[in-house]
Amino acid sequence: MGHTRVLGGPLAALAGATFLSLINYAALIPVLPMWAAERGADAFAAGTITSGMMAATVAAQFLMPWLMRFAPLRSLLIAGTLLLGAPTPLYLVSDGFTWLMVITLVRGLGFGLVVVTGGVLAADLAPEGRLSSAVALYGFATASPTVVGLAGGVWASEHFGFGAVFWTATATSLSACAIALLIPGALHGRFTLPSLRSLRAVSVPIVLLVLTGSAFGAVTTFLPLSGPDPVAAALALLLASLALVLGRVAVGPFADRIGSGRIQYGAALSVAAGLGLIGGALDGGLPQLLIGSVLLGAGFGACQNDTFVATVDRMSDRGTGTASTLWNIGYDGGLGLGAFVLGAAIGALGTQQAILALAAVIGGAAAIAWLAASLRRAVPDRGQRTPRDQRTQGGDARRR
Repeated sequence: MGHTRVLGGPLAALAGATFLSLINYAALIPVLPMWAAERGADAFAAGTITSGMMAATVAAQFLMPWLMRFAPLRSLLIAGTLLLGAPTPLYLVSDGFTWLMVITLVRGLGFGLVVVTGGVLAADLAPEGRLSSAVALYGFATASPTVVGLAGGVWASEHFGFGAVFWTATATSLSACAIALLIPGALHGRFTLPSLRSLRAVSVPIVLLVLTGSAFGAVTTFLPLSGPDPVAAALALLLASLALVLGRVAVGPFADRIGSGRIQYGAALSVAAGLGLIGGALDGGLPQLLIGSVLLGAGFGACQNDTFVATVDRMSDRGTGTASTLWNIGYDGGLGLGAFVLGAAIGALGTQQAILALAAVIGGAAAIAWLAASLRRAVPDRGQRTPRDQRTQGGDARRR
């Protein structure tokens, strides 16, 4: 199966539309807390902006099973793009924190529609036997906006003002609608309520996704406010974003060969190590900050790809809509949880100690999960199918 089939046609259109749409999201993640802080918000209030965005996103994702019954995926993707992009300039209307949160919640609903429908389309458009590679291409489209957005948003707000960032983010997001028209319009997502057994099968990937997402959400929200000068913070976010893209893309073909669910443990440990280095570098030490950012981004990117494919494979009997919805709830819930928890912990522990404590929690959880998986592989149940067998049969069932 050639790479051209993975890269071409509707999947390429999905990647293009997703990239342009999510520039809006990525640019504003670090910029909105800066916007709020300039208007007198404290660390906890600044953290609630990201948390509010993710809470609205998760709320939209809980609606997806109902929405997918009545609307095709392409229509949902375009609707989400409009909700995400169109309200962005309205931040300029008022300095009030309540107004800021209202606009953020509307955008969060749109973001939820975009990421769930995109995940379902990526899985359904994947050629047979190339799920990880197709997801890696889609992952590139979802992760690469952070390269432009995270560092670019901070830099542009310092040099051109917040208004320029808001209007540019709107233009790129809305331009995605035209490209989305190239995606087949008749595809619908399928969602069935997951059983307890299927939820247990994906519990480790989802937990690791939530934990690594919390680390990335915490850093992107608070690093520009935590001590490094704007240039150092922008450079760290740029390196984290580049590493995230490379980490997510690189594991796709590799996971196609070795099977999903095997990379996630080392990826989570990389996130913990990176977070620890970042926490230790807040007092100074630019090289340590940059190395930590690379480890954080690469680990989170690899964890994203591996946990998504593992979730799709292990819930193949429930439909790609079910898997994408559940995975995206974990992803966005983790991003919001990290910003909220770290914002609360900073008041009690200080920024550095709060970051180091989060690193310890993630590292410990990853080590325990890896040890438990190693023990299960060493002592398989008699007559039980191996994880690889389950993935193979599940993948065949998904494509029938």
